[in-house]
Amino acid sequence: MVPFDFHALRLRLDERAFVEQAAAVVLPSVDSTSDYLRAHWPDQAEAGASWSICVAQTQTAGRGRHGHHWRSEPGSGLWFSCAVPVVPCTAEVVPPLSLVVASELIRVLNAVGFEIGLKWPNDLWCHDSKVGGLLVEQMGVGVARYWLIGIGINWLAPTHLPQDKTGVVPSVTGLFEEGELSSIDREALAEQLIMVAIHAARHPESWSESMRRANHWNALLGRRVQLWHAGEAGETGLAGDIKLNGELGFVSDVGDFRSIGGSISVRLVQDEGC
Repeated sequence: MVPFDFHALRLRLDERAFVEQAAAVVLPSVDSTSDYLRAHWPDQAEAGASWSICVAQTQTAGRGRHGHHWRSEPGSGLWFSCAVPVVPCTAEVVPPLSLVVASELIRVLNAVGFEIGLKWPNDLWCHDSKVGGLLVEQMGVGVARYWLIGIGINWLAPTHLPQDKTGVVPSVTGLFEEGELSSIDREALAEQLIMVAIHAARHPESWSESMRRANHWNALLGRRVQLWHAGEAGETGLAGDIKLNGELGFVSDVGDFRSIGGSISVRLVQDEGC
């Protein structure tokens, strides 16, 4: 596969940033794109930036949900974070932004020919293997509140993955792992993915529609899963719909129905090939 052209992506983002009075940087290496923006966004916001984006060719300390490490090998994926001022959401039901953004990323990827599903609450799946993930945090106070959105998407699957906190080596893949769709303009795709994440955060009026699509992409619907909390295995049962408030429906093996929130992790049970 032809190496990703980070210079071309930087030029694309510079043009976007110029038009929208924003800030953009593409770095050869950084500990964490989110940590970079956490340090630089306050000054950028004070200078009048409407949003900020940081892309890295590699991360040495990328972070995922529940403190999981995200392996970011040089040039093997798209690793970026964006800082976007919080726009109040007036909807009756306010979903988690992580699911909104995940839904929009999947919409873009599937539109160009990939087969990506949403593994609740914040992973992108391709054929039951993780191909990407998000970590969304709300930072700041008062009128200075902002969304810090970290996203990693594999072009190729990382190698030599360590076990996670529960002792499992996760199943991962890359968008271009099988050589399919290799003719896609990855620089244009990267720009589109970055901008759709920023647009989603800036337009809460569209969140309800994104959440309806999120359930359409639901990769766990009707499948046997096991709940995990704080590294401990819990009940097994069937996963249900992703609701507009972001919760996941769950029917336990003994027939109890409830909705679960984002503090819980969910895995396919072993006999489904997780």
